[in-house]
Amino acid sequence: MFGRARSALFASDDPYDREAHIARCLGLQVAQVDLDDVLHQPDEALTHLPRGRGRRWLYRGWLLSADEYEQLYEAVSERGDHLVVTPDELAEAAYLPRWAETLEGHTPASVWTEGDDIAEAWELAREVLGPPPWILKDHLKSARPLWHACFVPEDADFAAFARVCEGLLDFRGDRFVGGFVVRRFVQLATLPFTAENRPVVDEHRIVFWNGRPVAHAPYYDVAAQPIDPSRFAWVGEAIESPFFTLDVARLAGGGSTIVELNDGGCSGLPEQLDPWLLYEAVAEDLTAHGDD
Repeated sequence: MFGRARSALFASDDPYDREAHIARCLGLQVAQVDLDDVLHQPDEALTHLPRGRGRRWLYRGWLLSADEYEQLYEAVSERGDHLVVTPDELAEAAYLPRWAETLEGHTPASVWTEGDDIAEAWELAREVLGPPPWILKDHLKSARPLWHACFVPEDADFAAFARVCEGLLDFRGDRFVGGFVVRRFVQLATLPFTAENRPVVDEHRIVFWNGRPVAHAPYYDVAAQPIDPSRFAWVGEAIESPFFTLDVARLAGGGSTIVELNDGGCSGLPEQLDPWLLYEAVAEDLTAHGDD
């Protein structure tokens, strides 16, 4: 987290140690919290924080649903501080039904259900998207590491679709959020590398802070032609969140598409993305607004 006293709050996990170090080097106050406490007893997770005095904290940690994040948000507020990103802003960037219509025409067409009714998802997808292939996820997260729980192949019948849905439900377990999202499959450009026995796609992650792209890198840690983030700068004005990431990919037939949006606090940074670029932007903003 980053706050009024130029502060930052991180989940206590190794992936964030380097970012916490960078934040400290830039003069940001850093506190770490245990993820299990954040999820199950947020008040306890914050007991070691300095006494609240109007700080603005920026959360960096593992993926939280809007409900889970709201627990943390309320616990911070009760201490007299607040989180930079509100629960509604997190949902705006992280939940596909919240951003898909805003980015219509720039991202694959999608439909979604409220709840886990597989038959409803099947009928809705066929009616609106036409026949498969499709990509499946819940409102918050996909199962991209498990292709059998994510990809609905061409000519799949209801039984085949149901197996993919059941794979997603099994993968997400009690963290299945909202309902099914079915997206039209588009063929992405690939790079001369493989991962998990599949070609690596030419995908990139752009980090937005206060409406502007401040850092970007290939999504996968392989050689790839950089993208021009200025082409997607308009998304910073379209999405009502101060901190989010945008995943874009080149299409096999030319051009590009927006693959995904995610809350910035819960997004991993690609290996080739320099965290200094993000935290310098955050620190500069806080200093410019007198948060020191």
